[in-house]
Amino acid sequence: MHILVLTRSTLAHGFGGFQRQCEDLCGGFVKHGHEVTVITTPHPDGKLVENQSGFTVHYLTASRPKKLSRAWFNESKKVIQEIHQKKPIDVIHSNEFAGFGILSWAKKNHIPVAVVCHGSLRTELFSFLTSADKRPRYWHWLFLTPMFLLKRCLLWEMPMRRKAASIVLVSPTLVRDFRVFSKGKVRVIENGIKLPDYQEYSPQDGSLRLLCTGRADSQKGFQEAIKAVSQIDDLDLHLDIIGTGPYLEELKRLVDNLSLRERVTFHGRVEDDELSRLYSSADVYLIPTLRHEGLPLALLEAMAHGLPTISSYIGGNMDVITHEKDGLFIAPGRLDELVSAIRRLATDEEERATISKAARDTAERRFDRDRMVLETMENLSSISS
Repeated sequence: MHILVLTRSTLAHGFGGFQRQCEDLCGGFVKHGHEVTVITTPHPDGKLVENQSGFTVHYLTASRPKKLSRAWFNESKKVIQEIHQKKPIDVIHSNEFAGFGILSWAKKNHIPVAVVCHGSLRTELFSFLTSADKRPRYWHWLFLTPMFLLKRCLLWEMPMRRKAASIVLVSPTLVRDFRVFSKGKVRVIENGIKLPDYQEYSPQDGSLRLLCTGRADSQKGFQEAIKAVSQIDDLDLHLDIIGTGPYLEELKRLVDNLSLRERVTFHGRVEDDELSRLYSSADVYLIPTLRHEGLPLALLEAMAHGLPTISSYIGGNMDVITHEKDGLFIAPGRLDELVSAIRRLATDEEERATISKAARDTAERRFDRDRMVLETMENLSSISS
């Protein structure tokens, strides 16, 4: 089966769960004998075509990296038609709206399209209106952003719902938002990760190590973790932050302003082996996000490593963690609750060990990468037959 994958970004564009999930699926399709072609936005270094782990990635130049546009949709349609002439496409896997430009062409050529949705209009508006990171420019905050989200829903999301053969949701919390134009099409396939070898939790000597991973933007809440460390000066804590992004320099300035250079380390983007090592050496994982996320892979990776997690009670996180069983919840943007939760786990080794084992059990039971790949292939096969 020739599978065409459309996505606005890959790991070449940045370090994040959205990108990792896409590449894991592509690698899984190839492993099971399928031919995979990927169409995405421009490569940051200007590459046009790249072969990765058995699949080919085409970087189209009609937009900016990670940005979809009308020009990019038009270019993607031309490139896809050329690819189809050389090697007929059997099914299209669209990461969110990346497949918008070829919906009519795909229908005319009897090529089914599966759309993966990581969020919805409701979750985006909820995140926008409740975000603790409000530094509004009045018209932008009150008018322009909600109008953009509504326009995106009416012009992109609703047509894709109508024309797609299948709608895949990464979290059960999204199901209620896909009742319109989606009857009989919706399937939940939760994200999955490669499960590392499990080592039973044992307290480390020295500092209690806290860990944050992911794209460094303001709504990930890394600044809340830094502020929490600054408020807990009676415990020996060290915070490791992994990832890059537009907010990274702001985070570094915050660390300098709070005189925390000795207690916070920025690692940038790291290779998988180093990432696994840092997970294994951590004691507590923090995901103090300020906005809705579909189903963060970083959270699943932390749990798979047996890390007790302190997470914001928001979005897909609510589908993963059971409070006080395999993690702890805090309200988004509540620094006092984050500080309290860190103190709780820092001073109770027995609870950390209990939550560690339960977290690993949850990851093994629900979030194995092979399960995600197999369920996705089963879905693509069902709509292409």
